Amino acid sequence: MWFKNSHIYQLPKNFKLSADEIAERLSNKRFITCGRTNDKTIGWVSPIHRNHEYLVHAAGGCILFCMRKEQKVIPASAVKEAVEEKITLLQDELGRKIYSKEKKSIKDDIVSMMLPNAFARSTHVRAYFDTMRKLLVIDSSSAAQVDEFYELLIESIGSFGALPLTAAENPSLILNQWILKSPPKEWMLNGEYLLKDPKDDRVARFKDHDVSNPFVADLLADGYSTSRLGIQFKEQLSAIIQESLQISSLKFEQKLLNENDELKGEDALLKFDADFALMTGCLGEFIEELQNIFIKEIKEQ
Repeated sequence: MWFKNSHIYQLPKNFKLSADEIAERLSNKRFITCGRTNDKTIGWVSPIHRNHEYLVHAAGGCILFCMRKEQKVIPASAVKEAVEEKITLLQDELGRKIYSKEKKSIKDDIVSMMLPNAFARSTHVRAYFDTMRKLLVIDSSSAAQVDEFYELLIESIGSFGALPLTAAENPSLILNQWILKSPPKEWMLNGEYLLKDPKDDRVARFKDHDVSNPFVADLLADGYSTSRLGIQFKEQLSAIIQESLQISSLKFEQKLLNENDELKGEDALLKFDADFALMTGCLGEFIEELQNIFIKEIKEQ
């Protein structure tokens, strides 16, 4: 349940959907497993466990939900081999060349025959609405997966006017200053970052590196900008801030993860509820700081 990435969207101030309303609307796109002839299916499942029926979990003003995608996996090499064998057989039987349109039809037929016995791979993407801070936070490292998730969400609950968290100017300007000077109070750099030359896309990668090294300052003076920067926030979490303000490699500190350990012997749902409230509270505070730094400060420059 603990998120590993954060694609952040700002909700409009008039967003007022309740947990029950969201659950009811998501139920119209409830997940159904792949049939024998389907190559993929997508829909909503319980964010807690696949055996649970309820499609949302709410705590502390935050509403958690989960998308499941099931896709048949057919090895491209197997399809290619079967197509080549079929084409060779037909050419021998007909005594002529098989043309492109026919090859495509052959390939489609072979894929259809393979689908019923193909292995189905499942992926899950969780997200939550923070109704107090007016946020939508999606846990995925893939932009394409986030787009797929967001499209399904709009199909399910209707358009709700969320906008990606974006800065007025390039956040790299502030990240550069964090390296050259220091990050804000209660933030630390963890020595992992990526510098990019905007002229030719050359990059310089550093990990566990001393940022006081003059080579780093020289690169920034030469026009390199910070594309990814590793940080630690309030000894609660570490993450990579990307220039798009996407948060990746999100890791919560062990002390925070252990905070509800006394509930391990209790009902599993009680522990899940407490951990969810703890995570969203920590992430909410972190995102508020991001907004203060990258939205307000840049606008004031």
